[in-house]
Amino acid sequence: MREIYFDNAATMMKYREAIEAEKNFYREVNANPLRGLYKKSVQATTGVNETRKAILELAKADKSYTVIFSRGTTEALNMVANGLVLGRDGFGVVSKSAKVVVDIESHHSNILPWKQRYKNVVMAKKLDAKELFAAEVICLTGVSNVTGQDFSKRIKIVRKTCPKAILGVDAAQMLGHTRIDIKRLGADFMAFSGHKFGAPMGIGGLIIKKKLAEKLRPLNFGGEMVDSVSVDGEPVFAEIPERLEAGTLSVGAIFGLFEAAKISKRNLYEFRCEDVIYGSVGDYVSELIRETADGLKKTKGVKVLAANGGIVTFQVKGVHPHDVAQILADEGIAVRAGWLCAEPFLRYKGWGPVVRASLSEFNTEVEVEKFLDIIEKIRVKMGVENV
Repeated sequence: MREIYFDNAATMMKYREAIEAEKNFYREVNANPLRGLYKKSVQATTGVNETRKAILELAKADKSYTVIFSRGTTEALNMVANGLVLGRDGFGVVSKSAKVVVDIESHHSNILPWKQRYKNVVMAKKLDAKELFAAEVICLTGVSNVTGQDFSKRIKIVRKTCPKAILGVDAAQMLGHTRIDIKRLGADFMAFSGHKFGAPMGIGGLIIKKKLAEKLRPLNFGGEMVDSVSVDGEPVFAEIPERLEAGTLSVGAIFGLFEAAKISKRNLYEFRCEDVIYGSVGDYVSELIRETADGLKKTKGVKVLAANGGIVTFQVKGVHPHDVAQILADEGIAVRAGWLCAEPFLRYKGWGPVVRASLSEFNTEVEVEKFLDIIEKIRVKMGVENV
């Protein structure tokens, strides 16, 4: 039985081209970038640099931005939260007592790094003048992993309200799925994960203004992030971006990321499925989500909480979300259930644990139909059809 995969918000199914690119790197290149003058090392260096360009293009970032590679969004957000230097003598330099604002919709990865590092972290519910007042750092959700809602307009408004604050975006569910113009958003940095849009796991990073990146304190020290080391003197660190990328990068995954970025950029402007041409891959996925949400709404005892982009979040009356997920798993359908690493938001909404079905371009109407058929039988299976 072929599994139906409806957990793409956790990690999207992978593009064949991205998998092949990673595999081919190790088969045909398998050399460290930046460290050698021989052909394979130069190939590795070229591949890394070309991927930086591809990610910048995906976010429509100009020459004032660069890309710092990390393992993913979580590490990238920690890189900023912990790398901002203490003091108050320039852009990107903030004290431990600085006011940091994150939105209530935030994934735990956009809450915990700031709370661990700063004393005054506000989890904003309205992002109004009161909540934003005197904020030095603001880091907002690009697209919610709970509701699928795109917050681009809100980010632009916050930038206008707080022109001097450092503004970041958690783009884990955003990059590769929606058209982004990072400069129009007004973001100083954007954290992303490649595996969320079809690249291998273990690679992501920061799209960040160079002048802010220059202010970040390296969190890791070692090979390739330094230009000179002496017995007695201070080390001379490398330029950005290498200064913030100590050690050997996940170069195979970076080669895979290049292919995923290329495909995603194309799909954002035209997507073909079974000879039908859509304006974007988002149009196709949104159509599947509408069908899913409409079917769930017609099912007795099912409450749809949100349906946007590629996500539909719901609950089944009388059945715990984990039981719903287990029954679906037994039938070969993968979904996510629980707090979705967004417990503050789910508590704020009064929803509690939920079930999330997240679809991508790899899913079909036939899969949606099977999913809805099983959902319709769950309350009977659990003996709560009359609850």
